[in-house]
Amino acid sequence: MPPARAYAWGMRILLLATLAACATSQPPPPAPVAAAPAKPERFDFKVRQDFFDGMRGDAAALDRAQKVCEETLAKNPNHPEALVWHGAALTARSRDAFAKGDREKGIELYQKGIGEMDHAVELAPTSVGVRIPRGAIYLAMAHFVPESEQTKLVKEGLSDYEATLAAQASYFKTLTLHSREQLLYGLTDGYAMLGDTDKARATYERMQKEAAGSELLPRAAERAAGHQVAGNTPCEQCHSR
Repeated sequence: MPPARAYAWGMRILLLATLAACATSQPPPPAPVAAAPAKPERFDFKVRQDFFDGMRGDAAALDRAQKVCEETLAKNPNHPEALVWHGAALTARSRDAFAKGDREKGIELYQKGIGEMDHAVELAPTSVGVRIPRGAIYLAMAHFVPESEQTKLVKEGLSDYEATLAAQASYFKTLTLHSREQLLYGLTDGYAMLGDTDKARATYERMQKEAAGSELLPRAAERAAGHQVAGNTPCEQCHSR
């Protein structure tokens, strides 16, 4: 993989994971009738910013994110969210190995990262905090892998987004427009990658109703029609820095 291509792969993972992470929003909790004990901090909040900074080139930040995952996994080897984020970090490092021309190391890290993310989903198949990161990364990487691997990644990434949509069904309409548009656009785009125009169109039509006013609707229309789109999404532009 040429260095420029590897860099583009890594940046696309960063941007799409950032966008899709927004879809993990939960509905606003009802007003408490009495003081409730504080909930533990979401695991992704512990690692997400360092992971993103690491993808922008801050090696120390990626090291910190990976260390948090490894410390958690040392206590609980089957911690689903630590596994999925650690796997994501390994795939990020595989990009760096490919960019340096170390194909053998790149493949090793890629396969290990994929294995960890898949195991995380096996452990917590209904967890939005696990399905969204894996789905975002798989759909992102699918653009940069051989066709035989691409279909596998797209199908599994779509299964993650579909599971998330099902888990959020009861409160989906209460999520922010940003959360709704990202999930529905991701599904439209994924179905289009598989050539499933019926599902792509159906999801786009749902997006028109449930994410009305979204800046992503013109892009979704193009993808639903089977057309390629160029340039960053409006959201990618605002998340870049």
